[in-house]
Amino acid sequence: MSVSVTRDRRPRIPLKATYKIIITNPDGSIAQVIEGKGEDPFTLSFLHLFYGSMVAPALPINVYDVAGTQLYLYTPMPPPGIPYPAAAVPYPGAVLCLVNCPGTPNAPYTLKLPGIWLFSSPFYNPPSVSGIYSYLITPITYYTPSISTNMPASIGATNTITITQNFTNTSGSAITVYSFAVVAAFYPVTSSGFASTPYFVDIAYFNLSAPVVWSPAAGMTVQASFQVPT
Repeated sequence: MSVSVTRDRRPRIPLKATYKIIITNPDGSIAQVIEGKGEDPFTLSFLHLFYGSMVAPALPINVYDVAGTQLYLYTPMPPPGIPYPAAAVPYPGAVLCLVNCPGTPNAPYTLKLPGIWLFSSPFYNPPSVSGIYSYLITPITYYTPSISTNMPASIGATNTITITQNFTNTSGSAITVYSFAVVAAFYPVTSSGFASTPYFVDIAYFNLSAPVVWSPAAGMTVQASFQVPT
């Protein structure tokens, strides 16, 4: 007796990540619009967090925060004798936050606002904020990001999450932007609840198709959209 199995030949539609950048003149008029896409937008830190959420607490795992500190998840302490900054996150639970995140003024980073971070360098392989942390563009105004969702209930629809953030070049000089990252506040769950001060972890990155020269006093709006088919 033989069994015939028909292989599923339905097309596989991957997650689609796109970005849109709008540069505005000081008078509010639009100077430039740039659109592009990220072929494989998620950072290793985000992928390790996703994997760790499934294996915790059976297996320990570690990720880098944006400044290069290794966070050892689900272990009571970092391995002894390691020659680089490290911290332990012993409890198998965590929350990621992008908007209205508590405790961020106490976060030990150059920029204390999660959301979209701009860089004067492209990302290299493997892409990580810790690798180009010194290229973070800081002498500008970062405004609080917002998130919008479009999640229809029907099968075959596309669920979309869009992160939008505004910026103003208040540096007094032209700035060249090569890339941006989506950075989330990461709150370990402790025995008494969520940690009061978060770590910052990069979850997605985008290299621009061409560098953008950003004039003084000009505004910028950056949108990163993630589309997932149902």
